[in-house]
Amino acid sequence: MRLSSLLFSSLLVSGAVAQVAIPPHTAVYNGFTRGYNFVSSIPFNIIALELPTNAQQAGDTASFMVRVNGTEVLRNVGGSSALIATALTILPGDVVDILGNWSPAVTGNFTAHNSYSASFALPGFATTIEGVAHNLVRTGWQWDIGDASYLSGAYLAPTGGQLGRVLMYTSSAGGTVATNTTLGTGCGPTVAGGSFYENFATAAAFDLASNAITATVAGGNRVVTLGGTYNAVGSLGTPTALALTDDSSVAAGTLGLTVGSNGWVAFGSGNSNAFTPSTVTMLANPAAAYYSWHDLNPAAVGSGQVQYEEAGTLAQVTFDGVYDFGGTTAANANFIQFQIDTATGSCVIAWGAMSTLGGTGWLVGYSPAGASADPGNTDLSVALPMSPLVLPVGSAPLVLSALTRPVLGTSWNQRVSSIPSGTVFGVNIFGVGDPGILDLSFLGMPMCQLRASLDVIQGPWFPGGSTYDYSFAVPATPASLVGFQLFTQAATFGLPPVNAFGAITSNGIKGTLGDL
Repeated sequence: MRLSSLLFSSLLVSGAVAQVAIPPHTAVYNGFTRGYNFVSSIPFNIIALELPTNAQQAGDTASFMVRVNGTEVLRNVGGSSALIATALTILPGDVVDILGNWSPAVTGNFTAHNSYSASFALPGFATTIEGVAHNLVRTGWQWDIGDASYLSGAYLAPTGGQLGRVLMYTSSAGGTVATNTTLGTGCGPTVAGGSFYENFATAAAFDLASNAITATVAGGNRVVTLGGTYNAVGSLGTPTALALTDDSSVAAGTLGLTVGSNGWVAFGSGNSNAFTPSTVTMLANPAAAYYSWHDLNPAAVGSGQVQYEEAGTLAQVTFDGVYDFGGTTAANANFIQFQIDTATGSCVIAWGAMSTLGGTGWLVGYSPAGASADPGNTDLSVALPMSPLVLPVGSAPLVLSALTRPVLGTSWNQRVSSIPSGTVFGVNIFGVGDPGILDLSFLGMPMCQLRASLDVIQGPWFPGGSTYDYSFAVPATPASLVGFQLFTQAATFGLPPVNAFGAITSNGIKGTLGDL
């Protein structure tokens, strides 16, 4: 879509549209697509994008791509105008990639014409978006996005360096962002234990370099042995570099995994992004996860990236030479690989060369979702050759996850997961308050919580597997509903009864209604 130059000029003069400042042109780069990345701290609209003409060649057309939280939300190619209109709403916490280049009439993987800025070390080029400070960091796509086969390329994770110059025009979002807040934890027919770990107090104490451990789930137990193979990156599928910054985590692939920049992979979301390994935190994290936890920074200049690949129910996550936090040379690189079968929960954690220079120690192990008993520290390199660890798997606590935000006029969608086998039916609870009852032992439901008042009980529903989705239609009016809080929680009933009452509850979700 082309913007009327007269209309656009009027909008700029009126102040309704602002141009985000980017650094000046310093060089032309011909090759892959380049751009910049930022993490938004405010809600705003991207209403237009424009390519500077510094790198334009005769016969070129404009190519643009916008990615939000790792998902392509706009691709506009083949245009004769340097300026396109957009209608993208960005929310606080969104990770945004703005990419663009001029493409020739005959495109390929290395045909992009980019206007380059000077090089900027992390945290990047300081600018403002709608008057609020942000940093722009170099990123890109390893192909010309104007080419039809651009998906054959790979994402270039944010790093220090020269920015690809794309002008971005913004306006105020002019509304209130709807939010979700997780309350408490679910309960379930869990068994004591299920976790294992070795806590290395210092990086120099780590003794698993060039080794591996294998956790196999079978017969109701997780059996942990020493040994395993470190695979080549790309051996399972086409690898994708994850958009991880320091002390961050992202959803990866299609198998429900979350990968943390500090060396862990979880079967869900919500785990801590803390940089200091902590057994207390690991044993209480809401999602089951395997750990090789250390203060890492894949966004460090020169660092290797975290590569993700999958095939069927198998996933492979490789910390491919990722630097310790503060690392500046290859001496700070760490090679860690998680090979996970999401169908069973089995995993190989393999290590290659490892840095001994990091500022924190390492925490290696596994813990199921929710609160877990502390089994104590195990010296894995000593204990496993003598006898494997045999840990009861049990069942994970019931988990409730918000799939959408409670925006006026939309559906507020939830997903119940880790529904135990033997569940007969479930119900959904909606309330206008949080009773905050953290232990329902007096009802015969030990470790279960009540985090939504019992104003509306929806159901029963009958699960067809380990997950179940439900929704609430949020009214579009009146506008005074903005800011209203609605609480929800799920409960399931099973046979044989899992406790004296016969039911377990999920965590709660507090939804704060908004119009964005």
